Amino acid sequence: MQYPWRRAVAGALAACFAAHSALFGQDPALLQIRVIEGEGAVHTVGTRASQALVLRITDESGRPVPGASVSFRLPDEGPSGTFMTGLRTEVAAAGPDGKVAVRGIEWNRVSGPVQIRITANKGEARSGTVSAQYLTEPASVAKRTQEPAQAVLPQIKIGPSRSKWTVLAVLIGGAAAGGVAAATNRGARAPGAPPPAAVSQPSVSIGPPSIAIGKP
Repeated sequence: MQYPWRRAVAGALAACFAAHSALFGQDPALLQIRVIEGEGAVHTVGTRASQALVLRITDESGRPVPGASVSFRLPDEGPSGTFMTGLRTEVAAAGPDGKVAVRGIEWNRVSGPVQIRITANKGEARSGTVSAQYLTEPASVAKRTQEPAQAVLPQIKIGPSRSKWTVLAVLIGGAAAGGVAAATNRGARAPGAPPPAAVSQPSVSIGPPSIAIGKP
């Protein structure tokens, strides 16, 4: 004798097991980590990050993996920083949508690229990746470093009419200096010594400036 109700109960139990598996499914065989916010962000050295680093943890089929444990690690030296706990490591759990985020990283004062190592695991499944961040100097410091100071020398222009008088002043000054030297030598000459040879002074003749005006 067959009992139709047994088939109905078996079907109901199978449906319950399927629903339980869908909601609280077994540990995935493979994890995938994808950075959805904050990848390649640029920060100023010595500041606290204002942008969060957000990840999504999924299984091999792309479904979110809630409860996955995710660890973050900053470099021990060079461009780096600390998490809000004051440590270089941080651990968080993925939410129901598979997302996990870290905020408020305090960056040090060394500029350059930063690699944050990320590891996710759930049961026997494990995966890892690296997120790239960049630390830069403040804009004012970077500008002073990239653009060395240049001394600005004043420019003096001498027009054509001044050039003649400048040359004349130089020659007159030289002649005066020669006269003073000759007088000094004459005074210091021993008695009876022949007088020194006369020094001829250059003669300078500057004619009146000529101005030619063509036809309009």
